[in-house]
Amino acid sequence: MRKLLLILFFIQPLLAQVKSQSYVDRKNVYLGDIFEYNIILEHPENINIEKFEIYDVLKDTSGAENFILLGAKVKKRKKLLSKDIKEKYIFKLIPIKIGKFQIAEFNVNYTNKTTQERNSILIPKIEVEVAPYPKPKNKKFDGEIIDIKPQIWIRNFLWLIFMGFALLGILFWIFYQYRLKPEYKQQNFSAEQQLDIKEVALSKLESLWQKDYITKGLIKEFYLELTEIVRWYIEKKFDVNALESTTEELYNLLKKKVDKKYNLKLKSFLENADLAKFAKYTPQKEQIVKDFETAKELIN
Repeated sequence: MRKLLLILFFIQPLLAQVKSQSYVDRKNVYLGDIFEYNIILEHPENINIEKFEIYDVLKDTSGAENFILLGAKVKKRKKLLSKDIKEKYIFKLIPIKIGKFQIAEFNVNYTNKTTQERNSILIPKIEVEVAPYPKPKNKKFDGEIIDIKPQIWIRNFLWLIFMGFALLGILFWIFYQYRLKPEYKQQNFSAEQQLDIKEVALSKLESLWQKDYITKGLIKEFYLELTEIVRWYIEKKFDVNALESTTEELYNLLKKKVDKKYNLKLKSFLENADLAKFAKYTPQKEQIVKDFETAKELIN
């Protein structure tokens, strides 16, 4: 019995399974509405999910687009009661036609790191019904005439209104100073440690540029490494979970740790990079160089 358990323990990674699930937050939407298309992949730690695109499955059989991809993000976490990984891909879509449409089924490739075996899993199709916006219901005139209300004289009470607004303003200022005002706190690194973090991040950026991904046409790979370097620096410097957070989550985490201008610049940089990583969008070389320089500025 012990031998059987040992055999099962060692061959379990070889029999690793990937589970898939797809759904939309609403199956009935109006033309032009934004809705979410979600894909969930659950797999053991030794499985590597390859990058994939959904641009082609948003078209009909003639190649015409039924939906526009507005944005995409990925959430990854470990399940509590097992060592499995749960990856959630969230795509924001906008319907541009009226009728019943399908987000077609497609395959996602993955590799078993233990056996180096390459396989794929089917993502099921989803049906969405798109309707035009309903016309507003106009209230019909029933013939009844309502008397005009007498004029309200506010002039005599203007000073009370002004006093009330002034008092509210003072109370809000006190509340802001003691409860809402951001506290800019950073992790207590020594000057030498902060310098080391900065130098390591800049060195990683220089190594990335030397790989010459742009000339080779590996734009998505370039942005994946670029954002990972910036997120690593943010995580080390400000003591937040930057590598596992979405762009919006990271923006909220940093609100009380950095000034607003820096936070908005970081958010804009990550959102531009997300488009290059997950949408079928290839930025021009000038934009890529600009994003690279922005990454340096965020670190400096």
